[in-house]
Amino acid sequence: MNYGSGIPVWGKGGNNRNIMNSEEQREVNNLRQGGYQSGSGSYQPPHVSGNYSEQQTGIMEDTMRTHYQAEGAAATVLSQMTQQRQQLHGANDVVYNMKETTEKAKNEMTNLIAKVRAKKQKLQLIVAVLSAVDLFLFLRIVACGGTFFCRRY
Repeated sequence: MNYGSGIPVWGKGGNNRNIMNSEEQREVNNLRQGGYQSGSGSYQPPHVSGNYSEQQTGIMEDTMRTHYQAEGAAATVLSQMTQQRQQLHGANDVVYNMKETTEKAKNEMTNLIAKVRAKKQKLQLIVAVLSAVDLFLFLRIVACGGTFFCRRY
């Protein structure tokens, strides 16, 4: 085969008509309907038959079919990625709001702890004062001989 001879690389030379048996022709027809990429997932080169222009037409049709399938897959992937991006932005917003809420709760808890501590100190002071008054009154009762009112005359 010479370069520029008009004989396709995939041809078997000579007359390119009827180079496939009927089983191969059925396989080609099935592949043309679903595309040669729809089968096992790996690349399968197209099977061609007929004269050179028919072969080129078949290859171009198959190429365009593959192109449209790839475009559809790319659009699907882009749509899914856009949806995932929106989900990630939404999750980011939720996390940010959760951080703000947690920070507010932390501040409120700190304020409540400070208030409880202040109340506790006030109560401890009241208990100490009442204990001192109680001790004073107890000592007065003891000093006065068991009566609350002492008579020293």
